[in-house]
Parts: sequence; C-alpha cells; structure tokens
Amino acid sequence: MKSADRILAGRYARAFDALSENNADAAERFNALKQAAQVLRGAKAYMNDPAVASVDKIHLVKEAFASDKEVSGFISALLEAKRYYLLDVCVSELRLLLDKRLGVLRAQVQTAFELSADQKKRVEEALGQFAGKQVQAQYTTDPSLLGGLSARLGDVLIDGTLKGRFAKLQEELTK
Repeated sequence: MKSADRILAGRYARAFDALSENNADAAERFNALKQAAQVLRGAKAYMNDPAVASVDKIHLVKEAFASDKEVSGFISALLEAKRYYLLDVCVSELRLLLDKRLGVLRAQVQTAFELSADQKKRVEEALGQFAGKQVQAQYTTDPSLLGGLSARLGDVLIDGTLKGRFAKLQEELTK
C-alpha cells in the first residue's frame, strides 16, 4: 500500500473516531465498523466490480447497515470518493487510535512452544512494566527459537531466545 493511501486512511479514521464522545463510545464504533468490514468481505466481488454503479453499492450499504447511520455513512463516503479500497486500512488505523485512547500497546510475541494462559499473563505484565502501558499480545510459536521468547512492541524488538543468544555468541567468537 502506498504511504499516501495510509495517510488518507488515517485521516478518514480520525474523522470517524472524532464522532466518539468517550472511550466506550469509540470502542463500540470501532467494533461496529470492523464488523461491517467483515460482512462486506463476503460481497467483495460486488463491491469491487467497476461495472456496478456506486449508487447501487451505496444503496446496498445503507440497507445492510440501516441500524448504524455512522457506519453506513462512513462506508458510503468512501464509496462516493472512490476510496472503498481503503476500508480495511481505515479499520486498522481506527484500531491504532482506539489503542492510543485506551493506553494499550500491541505486541507480537514468538516462543519456541505454546505458552499457558498464566505464562501469557506474566509475559504481558512484564512487557507492560517495560513499556509503561497495558500490553495485549498476539502469540505465535517457532520451534527454531529453541527456547525463550522474542517480543516486538512497535519498533522495539526484545530478543530473549536461545537462537538469538547463540547467534550473538557465534558473532563474538568469530571476531
């Protein structure tokens, strides 16, 4: 995706977020838009078909999401501006805005083996102390790590894996 599109999606997301009066309202709006984007993935061929008039697509959106005027209005605005392709990026940008509102930092954690719920909780608490924010992590496993874990918090990578330690040791020995 071009950076100009990401910037544009950020502007749309901030405008949608500005409709929220408080954090709970922002979370509710985010979930509604995320759910609408998931529903519309089922109509991807129709929504991306250039032979279908924008008016027809807007009519479909307004009918499907009649109970939520903000969501239908937002998606309709994207359609009118010929920027429907930005919907998923707008949802991602809105997630970042909501996380910022709530003081949440997302992390990607890799381990050599599956962690228990208690271990995941302890990892998130430790990362939260390190970052000074509440951390919500996504976990993946990679047996090649041998042991330990690596965590990415935004631009920061914490490598506490045996594989990483062996690589550093090998680098030191070859100097």
